[in-house]
Amino acid sequence: MTTVESRTAQHRLQQAAARRRIDTLELNREIYRASRNRHLTHRQISAVVADMSTTTIQRILSRFAADPTLLEVTPAEVIDKRAAGLIDDAAMMDTLLAWNYEFGAVEYVDGVATDAYTSRDWDDIEQAYYCDRLSDDEFARLVERHRSDLEKAAGA
Repeated sequence: MTTVESRTAQHRLQQAAARRRIDTLELNREIYRASRNRHLTHRQISAVVADMSTTTIQRILSRFAADPTLLEVTPAEVIDKRAAGLIDDAAMMDTLLAWNYEFGAVEYVDGVATDAYTSRDWDDIEQAYYCDRLSDDEFARLVERHRSDLEKAAGA
């Protein structure tokens, strides 16, 4: 396989994987909304979805009930939408540049640092960059735009 063919195969694979992640998120959110807002039973949802058991439906609902932030769009999801071809580069960057990021940190207990790290949405940006889902230029623009916030987070 030539280098061009290999890059094309990798691009198509990244695109399909991004679409799958987006589709899974959207399906899980719709399952949650159908149950909570429209009062569909697990059995009714399972019948519509067709390839999920009521146990799987219950696990999804429990996850969303325990962490309602899963209903919110994340920077990773925006980046996936670009990778999937659902939005273009400019739309992705406009959204990411305007984002009000939170930064991850090491957890402390009684003033002592633990080995636990709580990730936040800026971690999505770093992960995407390290996995070549953001270019050097895109990452540099994001860092420059949020430089003061990054410096505050580093000093905290």
